[in-house]
Amino acid sequence: MIFRVRGHLLREILEDESAWADFLISKAALILASAVLFAALFQLGAGFGSLEAGEGLDAVARDFKAAVDEVGAGSFQGESPEALYHFEGFDRFQASPFEREVDAYVSGEYFWLETEIDGKTVRAIKPFAFRVLPFNETALREKLLDRFGAEGSGEDPLPADYSEITKYLSAAGAGEKELDVAKAVSIKKEFIYVKEGEEVSGFACILIYQ
Repeated sequence: MIFRVRGHLLREILEDESAWADFLISKAALILASAVLFAALFQLGAGFGSLEAGEGLDAVARDFKAAVDEVGAGSFQGESPEALYHFEGFDRFQASPFEREVDAYVSGEYFWLETEIDGKTVRAIKPFAFRVLPFNETALREKLLDRFGAEGSGEDPLPADYSEITKYLSAAGAGEKELDVAKAVSIKKEFIYVKEGEEVSGFACILIYQ
């Protein structure tokens, strides 16, 4: 009896073209709705992945800034505080979701990481709390000697006023220098000495280089 009823209903559907069309449309609508739902869920998952990867990049930038701040705040008797920073300690650089290699830049004002996630350029930028120069001590002394006729060391202080020196250093450190994230970065606190009359005083800067 049940099979006869079902067969009867099926014959009615087949004979009624409009009912059959409605049936196909409803079925197609259901398939389309499912496809849209799955696409939305996929995009949502991809969005979370991008967010997580972006937060990871920002965490690395914060960690590097913290390393620079630690050296800047350090004070060792008879020695200049310094440290070696290694990017490769982060798993996200060894097996990352980034679509191209991570580029790192440093200037006298900020540290900057850049890569691509889901086809979009993503950056993490952190400003420095200390005066930073993107070159080593040899380059620093050469620049000071060329500009002021002295190296700025305790034995050879600069014969210029403080404001003139800081203005020069700001200009010298303004350019961006690219860092290789596969290599260690040297972070060193260095002192520049200035002679005014008979008095010699010094101020610190942080050198970042490879």
